Amino acid sequence: MKIYLKIAIVAVTLLIQLTLINLFTIQGLKPDLILLVVIIFSLLQGAEEGCVSGFAAGLLQDIFSSGLLGVNALVKTIVGFTCGILRNKIFPEHILFLVPIITFVASIGQSILIFFVLRAFGIEYGLAWSLKQIALPEALINCLLSPFVFLIVVKILK
Repeated sequence: MKIYLKIAIVAVTLLIQLTLINLFTIQGLKPDLILLVVIIFSLLQGAEEGCVSGFAAGLLQDIFSSGLLGVNALVKTIVGFTCGILRNKIFPEHILFLVPIITFVASIGQSILIFFVLRAFGIEYGLAWSLKQIALPEALINCLLSPFVFLIVVKILK
């Protein structure tokens, strides 16, 4: 039963990401709700769940975007695995406090990973500019939204 709930959460999140979030952009920047869900699943269930949810959600995001197919799947799999490993290192009673911090670091890490993957495919752009103009503001937006998304996902899964 939980697998169907997780699939539904990812599907609804993707739908919101592709439709409603575009209406609420701040200077062209928008939160990555798919990343938030992957981080939350990873912190709740562990590294294996992080890998599976990261790959599935990232691949769905790639299918509905105009970028290279597989970039988000690869990057979100790595982020999900890394956050899943952190699950064993943190105390469960402090998770709501740590979710924004982990989300901020994971968002910056995702941007750096995307830079290196795109560079491997011969697509060049400035990492410093990207981090300053895009990654940092999006990481702050993700960080602020993460406790609310965490509480919603936990409520749905219980």
